[in-house]
Amino acid sequence: MWVYVLTGIVSVAIALLLVRLTRISGQVNPETDPAKLKNSDSHLPASERLQKIINEEVGKVAGSAQRSREIGNLITNVFTDELNQKIEQNKLELRQKYEAVIERKTENEAIAWKKYKKIINEKKQTEAVIRSIAQGLVVVDAQGKVVMINPAAEKLLGVSRQDKVGKTLTEDMKEEQLVSLSLGSPDKEEKEIELISRQDETKKILRASTAVIENENGQTIGMVSVLSDITKQKELDNLKSAFVANVSHELRTPLVAIDKSLTLILEKEAGDLSQTQEQFLSIAQRNLKRLSALINDLLDLSKLEAGKMEVRRKSLAINNVIQEVIDSLNNWAKAKNITLEKKIEDLLPDVEIDPDRLAQVLTNLVGNAVKFTPNDGKITLEAKLSEGKKELEVSVKDTGIGIAPEDLPKIFSKFYQCGGGRMISDVNGTGIGLSIAKEIVELHGGKIWVESEKGQGARFIFTIPLTSG
Repeated sequence: MWVYVLTGIVSVAIALLLVRLTRISGQVNPETDPAKLKNSDSHLPASERLQKIINEEVGKVAGSAQRSREIGNLITNVFTDELNQKIEQNKLELRQKYEAVIERKTENEAIAWKKYKKIINEKKQTEAVIRSIAQGLVVVDAQGKVVMINPAAEKLLGVSRQDKVGKTLTEDMKEEQLVSLSLGSPDKEEKEIELISRQDETKKILRASTAVIENENGQTIGMVSVLSDITKQKELDNLKSAFVANVSHELRTPLVAIDKSLTLILEKEAGDLSQTQEQFLSIAQRNLKRLSALINDLLDLSKLEAGKMEVRRKSLAINNVIQEVIDSLNNWAKAKNITLEKKIEDLLPDVEIDPDRLAQVLTNLVGNAVKFTPNDGKITLEAKLSEGKKELEVSVKDTGIGIAPEDLPKIFSKFYQCGGGRMISDVNGTGIGLSIAKEIVELHGGKIWVESEKGQGARFIFTIPLTSG
């Protein structure tokens, strides 16, 4: 019974309390009633103000001051307990959130540490591989300053990593150390570096294969060069070239004598010949001419490799050279019923060329086309200006057996045998025709390449720079 009474009193007190609070908030306005504000209990803590208001309101209901204080304390305790529970609950939630954040942070730090260790291990492995490779490796940044150099490169260049990192490769190098850092065309991916030491009078030749390093945006951020010592290879090449040149010269004189003797016999200067004798002598002379062509090609190749081939340039129209080659090979093409077509762009300017050497190039290209084009095929010789109008572009296109993709990179190598039986040769079958053609075109400052698919024919293209002015 007492509990119901107490509950009713508490309910009434709370209702009165809310009404009183509403009245106080409505009556007391700091801006309009300064006197009430001055006499208010706003200077007291919130808990004491709440206790005082509850006591006043409950006193009006309970009648006894002592009893009103007890009820007021009870109500205050209820509010206080509820408030404390809320505070503890909020503290618990905050602590749990904080612990979750700490846990995630710890996990992220562990993941980051694992990634860091992995990167460090991979870096160490990469550095170990770079240190152990036999070829020299040099990495430079966009300003040309050395970022990395391995022990093999230090040995080949005669420098130390401590002295080179952060500097350009040629900085502080002695004059006798560096003779040339770019033997060959600067736009080539492969260059030769020649180093000479005056101290022991030795020469070292290195091959540098260079590649550009780009970032994800395609911007150049540096270059990497792989260095190989090709000194002994160069010495062997020089010995081979000298041997070939000497042998070729020694063979040329007796071959000329044999050819002239066969010519006299075939012309019946030494008496009549039977049909069989004439047939066999003609075969002998034909093969003798092929042998002479081989020797001439070997001599040309040795001159090109030694840099001793002369190019006698003169200004003339490319049409004249093309027509000369067509005339010389037309009978062979007709024997296979192959059409030789010429497409010359109108108003082409003259070019500075050696007509004999350029005719040699075209003879090799057209001869190969005739050789590997089936009967009733077609060969097209075309001359036009390049897209930039700075070069003359000449091409030989056939409808022959084509070239397999794996053979294309080696098409201009000496004596390279293509798959499917296509020999890299010239019209005389010497096997070095395209190699010589490439060297001659480059002597003229041009480039040569091939486009082909197996069974779809081939198109050989070369360019010659136009005359200045």
